[in-house]
Amino acid sequence: MRNSRNKVYKNKRELIKDLIKSEDVVLDAGFWGQGTNIKSKNWVHSLLLNQSKKVYGLDLDFNLKELANKENYQKGSAEDFDFNVKFDVIFSGDIIEHLSNPGLFLKACRRNLKKGGRLIITTPNCFNLFNLAEKISKGEPTVNKDHTCYFNRKTLEQLLKKNGWTAVQTAYLYSLEVDYQESLKKKFLNIIYYLLSKFTHKYITILVIVAKYEE
Repeated sequence: MRNSRNKVYKNKRELIKDLIKSEDVVLDAGFWGQGTNIKSKNWVHSLLLNQSKKVYGLDLDFNLKELANKENYQKGSAEDFDFNVKFDVIFSGDIIEHLSNPGLFLKACRRNLKKGGRLIITTPNCFNLFNLAEKISKGEPTVNKDHTCYFNRKTLEQLLKKNGWTAVQTAYLYSLEVDYQESLKKKFLNIIYYLLSKFTHKYITILVIVAKYEE
């Protein structure tokens, strides 16, 4: 699967269609909101529900009344969780950069995955074009107030390795398709971003890694 390193997914819909199987039982860690309204067609949790056999959800807070199959959802930290089922896939969509201790998260994932199960991580690529542009123009990139760290491919693979995991596939995600108003500067950078993406994956916004635990 290493030959997928340079693959670029257009959005999470395309990513999920490619990486999630119809027979998979999936845990969506940090499922609530995910940068978009839960009624949106781009809500990642809804995409997982439509693609896989069964989906569970974990988050610190959410409105249970908005959800079907309420027994499949658990409030709690991604750094310490346990479900009464084992999963084929744990989908970690842009959550690892929010954690105080990602090593604890990886340990909890190990406990809750089936043997041979897959952990899918998406996280901002620290060297994406928009971060680099802000580093030049502002001194430091704008940071989500809840982020604790940023990763690139090498540092995330090293984190996984130190915790007993192997990155079996690395790819990139072109766009999160989140709901927000873009500035003129951002619209201009979008054009440069599009052109650069035709020649290299290095400046793509989101890093994607699929990992398996080494028994």
